[in-house]
Amino acid sequence: MFRSKVLMTAPVMAFLMSGTAHAALTVDQVWADLQAAAVAGGMTITAATEVPGDGELTLNGVSIAPAGEAAIATISDVSIVEQDDGSVAFFPGEIKVQNSGPGTVVITHEALSISAFEDAGGLGYGIDADSLKAVVNVVEGDSSFDGTFDMVALAGRYTRGLEALGVEMSVDRLLYAINQKDPALGIDGAQTSDTEDLALSGEITLPEGLDLLSLQDSAGFIAAVRGGLGLDFEATQGVSKGDIADSNPMMPMSLAFSSEPGTTTVVANKDVFDVATSVEGMALTLRPPMTPAPVNATTDAFVFGFGMPLVTGETAGDYGFELKLENLVFDEAAWGMIDPDAVLERGPLDVALDLGGTAKIDVLDLMASAETGTAPTTTPEVQSLDIRTLAIKALGATATGSGAFTFDNSMVAMGGPPLPVGTADVRLEGGNKVIDALIKLGVMTEEDAMGARMMMAMFGQSAGDDVLTSKIEAREGGSIFVNGQQIQ
Repeated sequence: MFRSKVLMTAPVMAFLMSGTAHAALTVDQVWADLQAAAVAGGMTITAATEVPGDGELTLNGVSIAPAGEAAIATISDVSIVEQDDGSVAFFPGEIKVQNSGPGTVVITHEALSISAFEDAGGLGYGIDADSLKAVVNVVEGDSSFDGTFDMVALAGRYTRGLEALGVEMSVDRLLYAINQKDPALGIDGAQTSDTEDLALSGEITLPEGLDLLSLQDSAGFIAAVRGGLGLDFEATQGVSKGDIADSNPMMPMSLAFSSEPGTTTVVANKDVFDVATSVEGMALTLRPPMTPAPVNATTDAFVFGFGMPLVTGETAGDYGFELKLENLVFDEAAWGMIDPDAVLERGPLDVALDLGGTAKIDVLDLMASAETGTAPTTTPEVQSLDIRTLAIKALGATATGSGAFTFDNSMVAMGGPPLPVGTADVRLEGGNKVIDALIKLGVMTEEDAMGARMMMAMFGQSAGDDVLTSKIEAREGGSIFVNGQQIQ
């Protein structure tokens, strides 16, 4: 995903980078700078007429197109005005975007202004608008897509340093409404969303001498990442709510959702890929025909995190995975559908998983191998695994565990598995209570329950009333012991 997004935006980034700084900006200089930057990015910007004035320039019929091709965007008019602080401001009219297929995008706005200003590595840009709205319409045969995307109180800033591009953006509200039909795929649905207080900040690190147009080529992208291309971003949001409905007869959908404030971070460079997101709470309502009656579920904090080394060389890098779901609660309508007699304990569900360790890997080598169809020059190796947290609480039972393992990778090159060496401790409370409830509910037979109890007795030692513990040991050579008894 990171690679594909960068490849798609390479011409735009090249366009932004190609400008040169001036001691004092004038409208003529900025207009010439934009035209030159467009050419450097494989694009052209032209105007049907240019009307000069005192410290300003009015462009009518502005057209933006790939070199030698039809226009992909037009702007009815643009006023370029020199400002007292030495910057230059753009005030565009209606903006239309036409892709190569049967679709259009019309951008309207209130009080939109774009400014160009001096920056260390060339021209920087700012954007402000009371409202910026994009209306998308695509019709192709029986399929259609209509979408409205509206940003309220938009403020953004793009800076171009000598070693990095900086981006900051904030929006008081982001609203969208989508209607989509595709009979071939059985899609006939609508979505709406309303999110408050969005903010994005971060930077893209640039290797010296990088030609961003080379990022459209896989080999160029891989070389750029090895040379130092990377990104580091953080996004925050306030309260969000939305609605999704689809009348697909095979899998109808109708639901409403909301979430409390949350944060997402992404770091990607030649050393590491790391993504983390956290939300203070969520709520979900499923409606008929998805369910016989409306059902509700709510949670407190939700946390997801994943990180791994991108290129390690001879020294292993750290990886990790974290998942946390606190206080997941279903309402009585939901429980009544599966347990009308209240046999099961209806307490909240809690999940906490925190894994980590070290590994050797070269993701860029694997990408190049997949692209060229040749064998990779490196073999990924997991060096260790730490089970820092494993805790699940549900239906009146609690399972917890922890452990640490290292891996013997001597057989991996010959197609064999990595062999673990280490121990894990597991504890289960209330397991028999859950089995008894499932029998009473009718979803488990006595015979099935007997088999489950025998497995629990085989792998667990009693440590109290309906409490079992297990020590799992993986020893050198591939043997596995549970509570001192060898099972492999």
